[in-house]
Amino acid sequence: MLNLPKKIYFMQANLIKKNFFINNYYLFKNKLCDLFLIDGPPFANGNFHIGHILNKTIKNILINTFYLDNIVLLSNSGSDCHGLPIEQLNKINNFFFLNCRNFVCKNIQSQKISLNNFYFLNKYYLYNTMEPRYESLQYKFFNYLLIKNIVNIENIPILWCFKCISSLSYSEILYKKINSSSFYIKIKFEIYYIIIWTTTLWSLINNQAIFFTNNIFYIIYKTKKNYLVFSKKIFYKLLKILKLKGKIFSFLKGCYFFLKKYNLFFKKIINFFKKNNVLINNYYIDKNIGSGFIHCSPSNGIEDYELFKNKNNINNFYNKKYIIKHLKIFNKINLFYFNKILYKFLKKRNILLKKEKIIHNFMFCWRHKKPIFYYLSKQIFLNLNFFYKKKNIKIILLNLIKKINFFPKFIIKNLSNMIYNRSNWCISRQRYWGIPIVLNKINNSFYKNISKNFSSHILFYLKKINQNIFDVWFDSSIISILFNNKKIIIEGKDQIRGWYQSILIVNFFCYFKTNIKKIISHNFCIDKNGNKLSKSSKNYKSLKYILNTNSNEIVKLYLLEHDFTKNIIFDNNIIKNSYFTYIVIRNFIKFLVNNLYSFNFKNINLLLFDYWIIIKQKKIEKIIKKLLLNFNFYNSIKIIKLYISFINLNYFNYLKNNIYICKKFSYIRNSSLFTIFNILSFLKRILFPILYYTSIELNNLFNYYYNNKKKIFFSFFLKLKKIINKNIFFFKKIKILKKIKNDIFYFFFEKIFFLNFYWNWFKYKFYHKKKIKKNFCYISKNFIYKNFFFYKKKTCKICLLNIFHNYQEIRFYV
Repeated sequence: MLNLPKKIYFMQANLIKKNFFINNYYLFKNKLCDLFLIDGPPFANGNFHIGHILNKTIKNILINTFYLDNIVLLSNSGSDCHGLPIEQLNKINNFFFLNCRNFVCKNIQSQKISLNNFYFLNKYYLYNTMEPRYESLQYKFFNYLLIKNIVNIENIPILWCFKCISSLSYSEILYKKINSSSFYIKIKFEIYYIIIWTTTLWSLINNQAIFFTNNIFYIIYKTKKNYLVFSKKIFYKLLKILKLKGKIFSFLKGCYFFLKKYNLFFKKIINFFKKNNVLINNYYIDKNIGSGFIHCSPSNGIEDYELFKNKNNINNFYNKKYIIKHLKIFNKINLFYFNKILYKFLKKRNILLKKEKIIHNFMFCWRHKKPIFYYLSKQIFLNLNFFYKKKNIKIILLNLIKKINFFPKFIIKNLSNMIYNRSNWCISRQRYWGIPIVLNKINNSFYKNISKNFSSHILFYLKKINQNIFDVWFDSSIISILFNNKKIIIEGKDQIRGWYQSILIVNFFCYFKTNIKKIISHNFCIDKNGNKLSKSSKNYKSLKYILNTNSNEIVKLYLLEHDFTKNIIFDNNIIKNSYFTYIVIRNFIKFLVNNLYSFNFKNINLLLFDYWIIIKQKKIEKIIKKLLLNFNFYNSIKIIKLYISFINLNYFNYLKNNIYICKKFSYIRNSSLFTIFNILSFLKRILFPILYYTSIELNNLFNYYYNNKKKIFFSFFLKLKKIINKNIFFFKKIKILKKIKNDIFYFFFEKIFFLNFYWNWFKYKFYHKKKIKKNFCYISKNFIYKNFFFYKKKTCKICLLNIFHNYQEIRFYV
């Protein structure tokens, strides 16, 4: 009778049809880990896309790998409820704050449903930044910063988008090359005319100084009408551009212009410009471009602002929508329209010498793809040049960052350079939807108690407050204060410029240490054209559409098969490549489970080759654990594939003969079933982080078939007892194998191969022709003498030797 496989396990997972329930941490008896995994909260302004799922799968695998060692890694799952994207989707009216809150609550529920479809475990601590307790904690921390005099208020030009009427950070800017025009303008200085060069003609209305350099020489060039002054180094270049005709009159050194006054051409039109502005020395002027003189408008440029001395007396004639204010002639005129008016005015008065086209990088908003300009406004900063015991805090922070482990390692250079070049960290935004900033220390503690019971948005109704709210990065980074133990952070590459810096600065000012052990960053999911999948561009398909065509395990397996330090191309048609690996794993498990029946647990007796496979599994498991903890997921999946192909090619030919032909309770069949049991338990452990559903499905099968029999509980690698018989091809004890070194072990295998080959050749040449009386073995198709072992069971030594027919392949994989 052949022992054919039973249909116990099916290949199809049918995850869409099955209702599968997961407890968050179903064994709290295990040890708690000292580390804590912080989840950077995503915006609650829409549904998740595949980029969020990539982030959550990396976090989930880390939790599952810790759980394999009976350690519970706690983590949180949050949602960011404030910010400009939510405000733009809701109109500002009487019920603005209620509409925003309802909109956020709906999105949080939809995001929870999409995460539950993927069966993630990181849900220990749920929070959102709109909770009253969270907002009161934020006021408490901000009050602490006010008392320590770390908070600074400064009137400074910031990057401003006039379309969304909001300030932007450097991480929210796109640079594009454009064809713009540069202008050469003459301005009266004593008897002469200074030539200034600018690319922003509209900023001349905010002109307050002209920059020159002390060290270089300037030429006074005489033409028919007037005397022009410009740099000596660009003499021949300017003659070609401006097409000047005349001769050199004299030379001047740059120190002659120090604190000299000049008259702007607006003097006759606007009464404000009757005062004379001053020339200021500047060493940072590019000497190969322009004319040696650059006009300074400190309200429209950060470089001009830093070099301008009288920072308390900076003028700005543009409002938030970049419309001119406080001037009757040009009142309520747009920036772009004013640029055209000013060009015509300069041309008629013969003030404009030349208009030239140049190609250069210009700033654009990443949301609207509209141009960005600098706007002068009051901002609230955290001072990073704060001194503690005559030591600069920034240098202490940079030394603490060096102790953090980064993956990949190039992040540490980018992050430390960004912090080193910063003098402060801006925490304010000029918007409505957010937590309002209260700068009075007494009011701050009072509003903290209000926000425990009510939302902070009630402050807009209690008292008219300036439209300053906390920055979203500062808002979400305060969650790290709650957990004093060391933390792991896993977020996208774009958070290096924002959230990573905010969480390091907040932790440092709170505990005077970072409390962060490891920072991991991954790249983006992109489409076929190479564009990043994002909510703003809406170039992605919903998760419902993806899950209707694919199971969640295949989607996660596709993401893990790729290196997440590089961009992952995601398309619904490309996912079909990962079907093959999933089918191979499921078919492999199907064959093993369907053949695992009538197994005798009492008499576990192993053959040599079976025992060798069980030992090699331990080494493979250690390698895979190291790869998972080092976030090399794609290499761990490759090793699992190689392991399955190795057993399919080298072991299954031997296994099928033992399982199908031998008797049900024979020693040979029982040893091969024991290896099947160990292979399945090995797969159950390895696939737990990667393919969660299949590992739990295997666990349920083990519980169903083997826990009922005398309540025997098996470890993943069973303690082997009573390994059988006196024959050479069996071992009584494990200690004998441990004493044998690897070289002797391989030499022993080689001798068996050598004997096997020549024995078969000699047998077929001589013994078969003489027709000596002997029995026939139906497994190896050879003849057996009576004195051979296993004579009663009709199995021969040669049959056992045939298991080593692919020794060279085994040695290659080892």
